Amino acid sequence: MQLKVKNVAKIKEAEVNIDGITVIAGENDTGKSTIGKLLFSIINSMNNLDKKIEQEKEKKIYRIIKYLLQSNYIQHPLIDTGNSMSLNSMSRRLAQYISELIQNNSIENFQNYIEGFIENDSYLIDKIDLGNFVEECAISINDFLKISDKKVMMEAISIWFNRVFVEQISPLNKSDEKSEINLLIKESNINFVFKNNVCIDWKSELNVLHQAFYIDNPFIIDSMSINLMSQFETTDSHLLRHLLEEEVNIYEGIFDAVMAKDKLEDIYSMLSEIIDGEFIGNPGGEYYLKLNNYDKPINIKNLSTGLKSFALIKRLLENGSLKERDVLILDEPEIHLHPEWQLIYAQMIVLLQKKFDLTMIITTHSPYFLDAIDVFTAKYKISDKVNYYLSENHGGVSYLSDVTDNIDAIYKKLSEPLQRLENIRNEIGIDKE
Repeated sequence: MQLKVKNVAKIKEAEVNIDGITVIAGENDTGKSTIGKLLFSIINSMNNLDKKIEQEKEKKIYRIIKYLLQSNYIQHPLIDTGNSMSLNSMSRRLAQYISELIQNNSIENFQNYIEGFIENDSYLIDKIDLGNFVEECAISINDFLKISDKKVMMEAISIWFNRVFVEQISPLNKSDEKSEINLLIKESNINFVFKNNVCIDWKSELNVLHQAFYIDNPFIIDSMSINLMSQFETTDSHLLRHLLEEEVNIYEGIFDAVMAKDKLEDIYSMLSEIIDGEFIGNPGGEYYLKLNNYDKPINIKNLSTGLKSFALIKRLLENGSLKERDVLILDEPEIHLHPEWQLIYAQMIVLLQKKFDLTMIITTHSPYFLDAIDVFTAKYKISDKVNYYLSENHGGVSYLSDVTDNIDAIYKKLSEPLQRLENIRNEIGIDKE
């Protein structure tokens, strides 16, 4: 996978290979998070997009049909509950029938098909003004079909990206310039062009079947007990939905669950060193972590921030949200972790990549964490699936440099503040001892 970016937010230009684990390091405000947010937006806006548009199209047709049936109903449909329920059912069946006609390109004899459908319905035939309904239906549906799917898709893409970037996709220094984004997956391209934060062109050669998860805030797990998703950013509300997801049909995906547990044996063993227990909920909507070495379960809000970082991953794995070949974006995951736990976390995510073939983007400021990724990818023999990038500012815009063959450039950048302290120490004559 390769991501090419031009004139997006603070990034002037970037070309990033995303194969296995991609590590991006650099100073603050150099565009590190932008790459992860772009991939999150691309993957989730394109995830089963065709299917979602068809579903929304059928919902819109249902609303049109229901309104027209009500307005052409000879007897008012809301006089009794039975009529209202029958009308809703009829609207759904007719909407589904019309959607099938559209999918099969049978729109030419549209009015005849609808007349035939209603004439065969013993409930409706003597209760609506058939001629007027069919004519109004044909006009409304034809007007609706004039809207191209591409235009609808570009609107959906604009909404996704703007929610993630808070309407700041366009370059911050020249907002009227076009932003160009290209994602190459194998030999297929997805292209986006934005101007003034609006998607003005889009082309895709494939349908994305996987999801992306963006984790930058361990405290989001507290909100499992609140479930007020509308208050959160898109990245957080998407994650929260999956943290709250419970399996309804115990047989659905059961083979995947068993296979996942076999693959995750090493990871669960590692997690149990940090979190030896399971999530439980109560009827009041509160969530707890029942740890095996405590008599009473701990409300997830009372977990330490470090534990929450591990608990997030544990929850996504246990409820089956994180699947093979999904995308996992970790924005500075080491912030709330002691150096010892940074090593364990790094080992865990390296194992996750290897076992689940995940695509990962990781931003970091920590030399401990960076070194741990380097060591554990070598230990588990996936060093060939790791890319390293250094983000820097030049002239008020950001650039990313591929330093995979020279990660010392990252260590040098991260060590510069310590070197400055050492120089000051020497200048003022402070003895370390």
